[in-house]
Amino acid sequence: MINQPPIDELTKLAGNKYALCCAVSKRAKELNDQQKKGDISPDLKTISYASKELAEGEMKFSK
Repeated sequence: MINQPPIDELTKLAGNKYALCCAVSKRAKELNDQQKKGDISPDLKTISYASKELAEGEMKFSK
């Protein structure tokens, strides 16, 4: 479950919950691949990290 950043703020950035889900899950899959390669910590929660990236503007989002 995503607690921080709040889901309502993320939904505003994405436009709707479907677009939010698609964007965050795609980035989380990329992070999972990096974990398997050993590039990033295996303890990282990829969904939460991808959500944080979106909220901080680190992830490019196109509608």
